[in-house]
Amino acid sequence: MTRKLGLTATALLGTLALAACGNTAQAQPSAEDSRIQVLSSTTVYANLAGEIGGDLVDSGSIIDSPSQDPHSYEATARDKLAVSKAQLVIGNGGGYDQFLDSLTQDLHLPEQAVLRAVDHSPVPAASPEHEEHEHEDEHDNDAHPGHAHANYNEHVWYDLDSMRELVPEIADRLSTIRPENRAAFEANAARLDAELSGLESGIKTLRGETQGRHFAMTEPVPFHLLADLGMEDLTPAGFSEAIEGGAEVSPQALKQMTDLLAAGKIDVLAYNTQTASPQTERIRDFALKQNVPVVDFSETLPADTGYTDWMAGNLQSIENNTK
Repeated sequence: MTRKLGLTATALLGTLALAACGNTAQAQPSAEDSRIQVLSSTTVYANLAGEIGGDLVDSGSIIDSPSQDPHSYEATARDKLAVSKAQLVIGNGGGYDQFLDSLTQDLHLPEQAVLRAVDHSPVPAASPEHEEHEHEDEHDNDAHPGHAHANYNEHVWYDLDSMRELVPEIADRLSTIRPENRAAFEANAARLDAELSGLESGIKTLRGETQGRHFAMTEPVPFHLLADLGMEDLTPAGFSEAIEGGAEVSPQALKQMTDLLAAGKIDVLAYNTQTASPQTERIRDFALKQNVPVVDFSETLPADTGYTDWMAGNLQSIENNTK
């Protein structure tokens, strides 16, 4: 089954590459028309908007480097100017990109000009089923001064159902701005949805290998993807929320993590490369010494990589480390 998924993932990557080369339905703007200005909090949403808008949009992001941590980012005057010029602003919401919420509120942008992924995600409503013990206190506001986190895991771009709900909403917002190009936006959205559907098929196949396996996370970004693979979260309470908030992990949580790794109770350590710290590096080294596979994840897209290729690569990495 594992070998079959590997071939499926390879074929999917080839399909995505071909689609990117020539299957995007686009209408050329007239000489007097400018492209729709879309600004997103991160490269994830900028890429999705760019795929849907094609040549009709200019899609950029405030967080544009894999080395930047969106949790701790502070907006600049330049960012505020860019938001003020955008016709559509796309963020994650749920307290994740608080800097963008502050900018849109300060500028009094109309509701139709701001799109937040969590508002079109099934995750908030399903949070009791999605969250484990680790996440019940994960977003305590006292642990994250200045950040009003949601009471669910807000990293919804790792949940493919959420992205499939978001894609047509982006197309609709772009169509409101440029009604004459609705057909092009909807065609591109349909193509992107087909790619996301292919990724979901890959998840269903891989679940045969990962169902019931146990994982721990240095930070809760990939939770939804791992949970959708049928894996169970054994991250000690208080560990990943401390890393997410830029705080020190308690000695108790550190000991619990090393004990679980040493006892062989964790099958995969999910490692967020964008919130690395001396403590997470220590845990990573310890896991490798215990022969526990470590799978790297990031919060934003690697350079020159689209969202669907990125997610296909994440699935391949999980497959490679759960054989």
